[in-house]
Amino acid sequence: MDQPQLAVFNYKHAGRTRLSGRRKTFFLVSLAVALIVAVVAFPAGLGAFLVPLIVFLARTGTLCIGPRYFICGENIVYYANVTHLRLSEAEGRLSLQTAGGKAFVIEREKFPTNARKAHKVEANKAAKFNKVTARIIEKVRRASPAVADA
Repeated sequence: MDQPQLAVFNYKHAGRTRLSGRRKTFFLVSLAVALIVAVVAFPAGLGAFLVPLIVFLARTGTLCIGPRYFICGENIVYYANVTHLRLSEAEGRLSLQTAGGKAFVIEREKFPTNARKAHKVEANKAAKFNKVTARIIEKVRRASPAVADA
């Protein structure tokens, strides 16, 4: 059972993300405990529902790069289906167009960083963007060499 290894990068996409297995288990356990606490100590026990609510709402966005596809939120883009590829370094955008007509854009500004100084934030975002786009472009070129640059 060889599962493909996915390279995972934090990315603030607009789509919803799924709960991981551990987070889902913690959510269900904390929800059950909150329900019991709310029944036992009714008015004050309603505050116990904050823990599962925070777990549910505090999902992190990720961009997962696999050997034949990448996943960003609810979107899956197969490298072999990409027909147009456009990298704009100045704007910090990588645009992909699939055979089905769907467009997908990866933006530099959506990569989070823990840096505090402005020049370091920009440098970290640029480094992460360059790393991710280089991987995606290389995998798209390998899967379909006739991809048109727009």
